[in-house]
This record gives sequence, C-alpha cells and structure tokens, in this order.
Amino acid sequence: MSKCIKTKPIIIFISILICLSSLLSACSQMPFEHTDSNGQDGQSKESANETTLSSELRIKELEAKIITLLQSQEISETERKKEISALKAELDALKKKESDKINETSAESEKSKIFSYTLNGYKATITSINTNEESISIPAVIDGHAVTAIGSEVLTSSKVKRIVLEDGIEVLDWFAFKGCPSLSSVSIPASVISIGYGAFDGSSKSLIIECKKDSFAMKYAQSYGIKYDIKA
Repeated sequence: MSKCIKTKPIIIFISILICLSSLLSACSQMPFEHTDSNGQDGQSKESANETTLSSELRIKELEAKIITLLQSQEISETERKKEISALKAELDALKKKESDKINETSAESEKSKIFSYTLNGYKATITSINTNEESISIPAVIDGHAVTAIGSEVLTSSKVKRIVLEDGIEVLDWFAFKGCPSLSSVSIPASVISIGYGAFDGSSKSLIIECKKDSFAMKYAQSYGIKYDIKA
C-alpha cells in the first residue's frame, strides 16, 4: 500500500513534465511577429529613405557611365550616341521622379503651416485655417491623413472670397466659416453628407454654393434659402 502511495506522486510529476515539454515545443513553433518601435510610420519612413538613397546612387552611377562613354575611344560614334541616349533617358526620368517628390514634400509642408488639425485614428479634422488668401482650397489629404471633417469656426477672415472643398471631405461643423463677410463662393463636393447650423453665417449676401445635383449641399442650400449653382 505504501509503495503505491509513493509511486502516485512520481507519476503525477512525470505527467506535469510531459505537459510542460509539449507546451514549450508548441510555443517554439509559433510564428513571431516583430513590430518596429516606431510602428508603421517608422517602417514607411525607413522604406522611403532607402528608396531615395537607391535613386541617388543610381543617378550618380548613370552620370558616371555617361562621362565614361564620352571619353571612350573603344566604341564607334554611333554606338556611343545610342548608349548615351538610353542612359540619359533613364537619368532624366529618375531626376524628374526625385523632383516630383521634393515638390510634393514641399506642398505638404505648406499645407501643415496653413491647416491645423486633430486626428481620430487615420482621419483628420481641420481645426483652424491660417491664411490671408482670397481663395482657399481645403485638401482632402494632409500629411498622409484623410481629411473627413471641417471643425467649428475654423476660419474668420475679411479677405476670403472663395473656398473650395476637395472631394472626400464629409462634414462641415456648426459655424465652420462664420465671420467671413467677403465669402461669395463655396464649392462643396458630393462627398459632404453633413453641414452644421450657421456654417456660413456672416458671409456675403451674394453667397453661391457650387454643388452637384441632388447632393446634400444642394438640399442644404435650398432649406436655408442660399443661392446655388449645379456643377457638371
């Protein structure tokens, strides 16, 4: 009897060891997903930097090849011109691509100076507009974020005469453009599905809303007695 009692704990202990061993084996076979400490934005920036570096190296390589061909006496003039022409075509395409990137970055930087915003996930809400321009185009994308809403009282300006909302914006909050006495034209895309009370309070009496037929903006203009013009 005593022998049986002594054996039982040993069997239980061995069973526990077997279970633990199986569990550790299973864990070791599970895939491990690594996330950079900077998250997706960090990975995107790193990838973009690598692409830029790669383009710069290729540009230098092409320029060096062209110089070598110009100095070479080992091939015919016809072959030299043909090879140089092909290299220059690739070189020009790369330089244009890099120039476009610089211009795009510069444009995004200018947007950030003019438009302040808050984020909800990846969606942005414009909270203020800082400009003295007479015509303003509010972007549907800023710093890579989709602009879906225009907040309350984002702009008070005596100079602005025209505002254009890009397609993709969905909401204009209460009193969004309150206090713009010279505002006489607002272009609102069909993507807008909500316009808050008094969004254009204090605007010019000649205010015209440019909108799509049967859009929310058209119905809003009708309900508030605002003139509207149907865009094709």
